[in-house]
Amino acid sequence: MTIINLMQAYELDKLSKLNFSDEEILRALRAGDVSAWQEQVPNYEFSETMALFQDGEQEFLDALHGHYRIKYVTLPGIQRLLHLRFNLEEGIDYQLLETGIQHLMCDEETVTKLQQMLSTNWSLTKQADQKYSVFVK
Repeated sequence: MTIINLMQAYELDKLSKLNFSDEEILRALRAGDVSAWQEQVPNYEFSETMALFQDGEQEFLDALHGHYRIKYVTLPGIQRLLHLRFNLEEGIDYQLLETGIQHLMCDEETVTKLQQMLSTNWSLTKQADQKYSVFVK
């Protein structure tokens, strides 16, 4: 499991949706030229992706394919990840509280991925109504 920061998670999520093959991504990173990605996602520099790649190709590929844990994530960070990675929206798929999230409606695969991603200061639990909640431990 690769440990990454929140910005790396955002960038990897954007990158994974650009329809480049792993080899095309690795080629761009080896060359240090991510301009093709920046053209498609102009508000991202992908500098955190480059830093992650420099830590090692296999670790990078593991993270690119969703096998990572975020070092530290905030509640707004969780909200953004729910939206970016899982297309889940506040008020539709979950209820946002001041200290966490409740009534999260999602499938088991999403729960497994979310549990894996969350930093250790968060707890994801199944509620009595079969929905989920995410709160600080």
